[in-house]
Amino acid sequence: MKPADPSNPHPAPSTGAAHPVDLAHPAQGRTTHLARKLGSLFKGVLSGKIQPSGDPGNDANSPLAVWKATHGHGGSKPVVPRLPPKPVPKPKTPVGKAGRKGKGALVAPRRPVIQVIERARPALVRGTAVGGTMVAVGGTAAAPAGIVVPTAPQIINPYAGWSQNDVKDRIRQLLGDVEVPRFRKAVFETLRRLRDPDTTPGKIMEVMSVDAQLVGKVMNTVNSTAYSPKSKVQSLDHAIMLMGNADLERIVMIVGSKAALPSQTHPKFALGDFWKASSRRAVLARELADIVQPSKANLSFTAGFLQDLSVPLIVSSKKDDYMKIFSTAVDEKRDLHTLEHETLGWDHAEVGALVALNWELPEDVMLCLKDHNEAGAVTRPDPAHYVSSLHASHGEEWNEIFAGKVGQRYQVPREALDEVCNNSISKAAELAKLF
Repeated sequence: MKPADPSNPHPAPSTGAAHPVDLAHPAQGRTTHLARKLGSLFKGVLSGKIQPSGDPGNDANSPLAVWKATHGHGGSKPVVPRLPPKPVPKPKTPVGKAGRKGKGALVAPRRPVIQVIERARPALVRGTAVGGTMVAVGGTAAAPAGIVVPTAPQIINPYAGWSQNDVKDRIRQLLGDVEVPRFRKAVFETLRRLRDPDTTPGKIMEVMSVDAQLVGKVMNTVNSTAYSPKSKVQSLDHAIMLMGNADLERIVMIVGSKAALPSQTHPKFALGDFWKASSRRAVLARELADIVQPSKANLSFTAGFLQDLSVPLIVSSKKDDYMKIFSTAVDEKRDLHTLEHETLGWDHAEVGALVALNWELPEDVMLCLKDHNEAGAVTRPDPAHYVSSLHASHGEEWNEIFAGKVGQRYQVPREALDEVCNNSISKAAELAKLF
């Protein structure tokens, strides 16, 4: 070490560092010295040789640990606290006419609540008095004396196992060499796809869009007051999504059947009045089913419209011979099927069921056509039977007949039945215009 100069009155103090302080500029020298000390200290901390007081390195969220982890100097990964879950938003009120509230809201009129008491149908209470035990699933149970255990009604299809050749042979036997009309190709393919459980709305639209007349008739029908849609159907894909395959299938059946039947039958046969009566039967059956059998409303509508579809075909085949039967039934207000059995030995209901088989319509529709005149049948909805005697020439007197039939099974207020009859007239007129 160099000896101190005795002539210097202010000897430099010993700093204990390798870098002396600049005596010419003492403030700058101290700053440089402090920076070098801090750098050495920071370097020691980074290398792990020096542990700061308080052990902040153990804190995963300390600024030093975060800096080390994000700049490649090691260190634990920072623990980021989880944010609280976002609150679930409340469902918004649907926008549009159906979702408006207050002034200007469109509220669909509600049908008045009618208490319907169904009477027991005598034809269905079958069996014998049981005084001992009654067989049940899983064992036996005691039954009081005199209790009648009715057997479950069995729906039997008399045409089960028939081929198309069998159906055609029976039609020729009844009507002669008449050509049975067929569905248009688009109608037949649409019905086939609607019954396919694996089909898609796109496949249905693909085949229906080929037949512009079919699309137009279907759209007009679903938007008519006769069918009473809950909201206006805007397009074909909307109709498919809104109504479902089953309901749309029944409308396509009605449109296709009307188009397939002959438009020229007999000069004395008023085809326009015939379709008006068919339309009113369909509307009336649906309106009544909404009260007494809501689950059968759509089937009642279809059965009411198609139950006499064979009449124009028989008129085209038998001409004057059948027109005498038809005119007698209208003039004398007798049941048409009774006169047919007395004269021909068969009735239009059998021919209608055969045509339905030939067209490959669903079994429930076919059975409705076959048994719509049978009072005790269980193969069709009751409303389809109650409207079966309606003819275009019938007026207010028929309402009494209709109310009497309904009253034999259901206790429906007479005011409700009168309202159903009156409303069906205007709705049926609109439906008939579509055809």
